[in-house]
Amino acid sequence: MTQASPDCETLLARVEEISSLLDQTAAQSEQLRRLCPQAVEALHEKGLFRLWVPVECGGYNVDLATQVDVMIAVARADMSACWTMMIGNSIISIMASGLPDEGLAEVFSQAQLPVAAGSLKALGEASAVDAGYVVNGHWRFGSGIQHASYIVANCRVADSRQNLSLAIPITEVTIHDDWYVAGLSGSGSNSYSVSDVFVPHSRVLSSKPLRGNMVDPMSRLPIEHASVSLGGARRAIDEVTLQAVSKYRLGDSLTVASKQSFQTELGRLQAEWESLYAGVKQGANEMARIGQGDQVAFKNAAIKLRAVCAHAAERSLAIGGKALRQAGAAAVANDNVLQRIFRDLTVSAQHAMIGDVAYEDSGKAQLEMRHHNLGLQSSGERKLE
Repeated sequence: MTQASPDCETLLARVEEISSLLDQTAAQSEQLRRLCPQAVEALHEKGLFRLWVPVECGGYNVDLATQVDVMIAVARADMSACWTMMIGNSIISIMASGLPDEGLAEVFSQAQLPVAAGSLKALGEASAVDAGYVVNGHWRFGSGIQHASYIVANCRVADSRQNLSLAIPITEVTIHDDWYVAGLSGSGSNSYSVSDVFVPHSRVLSSKPLRGNMVDPMSRLPIEHASVSLGGARRAIDEVTLQAVSKYRLGDSLTVASKQSFQTELGRLQAEWESLYAGVKQGANEMARIGQGDQVAFKNAAIKLRAVCAHAAERSLAIGGKALRQAGAAAVANDNVLQRIFRDLTVSAQHAMIGDVAYEDSGKAQLEMRHHNLGLQSSGERKLE
């Protein structure tokens, strides 16, 4: 199953080959409320569901910096396609890393890697029985589940405080048609449930990686979410630049692009995007440099980077809003890509992984570090003396 992993340049070239297709099918995916079959097939064909799967399981196990650039490129074409690719990669890489050998042989039995869906929350219950568990549960936000072969069900073990992750074939899962949302409609993030499904021990995931050197998913997820948003913001800037060349405001004899006010605003948007991108890339490279061997340093870097990623998603949304405004009233039409980008950016920024708690944790870590390094006392401590 092992194959040579392509470098970043090769992967970006593959994305470029399908960018037009992803762009052209984005509206159809939004109407379907799931990624259209042509887009799914294209992502498979270019190996874009293999990005962070262990090499020994047929994946590429790309570094974090490559992940950022590839995801931005896909999201620039269609944010829903990138979101679906992101979740598919994340869940199947967790399965590849954590399944026992017997389960791995069952799940990864085909030439084409399977795609999986899943939720971080342990909303299921697993009851121990002979040779495995019986699982019941209902989860939300199963992005890409309509073209998934498996789900990873995160569950509480009945009569225990233990949590388990279990791989369940999609044929034993009920998908609920409830993904009616403002943005990222093409991601098909439906709710799903299972009822009295038996899962053998061979499909119970280990709590520790059994193969590969995958970065801790909770530390990697903020990078993924920021990359989706950065790709959308990049497209918004490029699109408003293109539209401004031929757009005239009411009563004006000059195009929007020829106006100094637009040129200044465009320069600001470009500078902000470059700063956000640089921050995320620097953080990704720093985490890779530290590695997971030094757990304290890695944890501190992950906390810091999560806040950077939250800021990138937040400001990407602002960039999308400013681009939409600069494009004028015509940009609110359904056939104008800027309105879809703005809606997608809005929904993307709502994810808890890049919410305000990221800033809180970063601020808390900064205060603790300053207190420890300088021996400073808080004002409250000084008053007590």
